[in-house]
Amino acid sequence: MSNKLARPMVAVPDYLVGTIIVPDGVTLYPGDIVLANTYSTAISKNYSVFDATKPLTATLGEQMAIVINDGFEQLSDGRRPAGQPDYTKYEFIAGDVVTIIFLAPKLRFEVSYDAVTGTPVVGKFMYPTNDAYLLTVGVSIPAGTFSAMKVLALKDFRLGGQFGGEFASTAVAIVENPTPA
Repeated sequence: MSNKLARPMVAVPDYLVGTIIVPDGVTLYPGDIVLANTYSTAISKNYSVFDATKPLTATLGEQMAIVINDGFEQLSDGRRPAGQPDYTKYEFIAGDVVTIIFLAPKLRFEVSYDAVTGTPVVGKFMYPTNDAYLLTVGVSIPAGTFSAMKVLALKDFRLGGQFGGEFASTAVAIVENPTPA
């Protein structure tokens, strides 16, 4: 089973923390990348929860946000578990309000290998791509892509709890946004 993990490794200013509502027919996981630039009309008198959309070629030059592990995972039967977190169970279903962090330069994140397409390598980049929620690993940032991260180090994250001494492989990356196209 995959262990989805995405968490900031530095203090994040409040103005970069937001919430989204998971769209119908979509399940999001920690580490997923979304565009969040319009407030949701699904919530009456809303002024703080954004709609989440999948990155598309036309929006890759805009600031994206990353879904982080927050709150509690949900089990397949809808219950919330007691005790230690199970990083294989973090999933956010349609209608859930989920915490995101907007990808601003110099923020550092720890992202599990299971939350990206490809294998992170120190010095390579992770960036959003057309029609995908997962970050993609590549040698350089594609032209016109704004929210990208450079891999600084690889480490293991101790899962703890019911997993005891097991670890999840993660990449430590810093947001390096080039000038938008």
